[in-house]
Amino acid sequence: MLVDDIKKALLIGVGGTALAVEKSMEQIDRLVAKGKLSVEEGKTLTSELIQKKNQDTTDTEEKERLEALLLSMNVAQRKDIDDLEAKVQELEKKLENSSNER
Repeated sequence: MLVDDIKKALLIGVGGTALAVEKSMEQIDRLVAKGKLSVEEGKTLTSELIQKKNQDTTDTEEKERLEALLLSMNVAQRKDIDDLEAKVQELEKKLENSSNER
């Protein structure tokens, strides 16, 4: 089902973000250990990364709720509209060809 596929894609995105944040935090720790960043700078960067990750998670959850709401309201998806437009064009061509044959 489309909703499940959307949820899976969103969860992959969240997982990717979490992994990126984790790797970034490891890199910050290495830079602090080597003395290239002060402990305070490391804490600030880590804090900013965590805030960004939390904001991304909130945005993802809001998007997921909105998509579920739109699906429950039976609102047409862009692909549905594109498919219908293509079908209308196909039928218009058939009608035109049929008219030209007469």
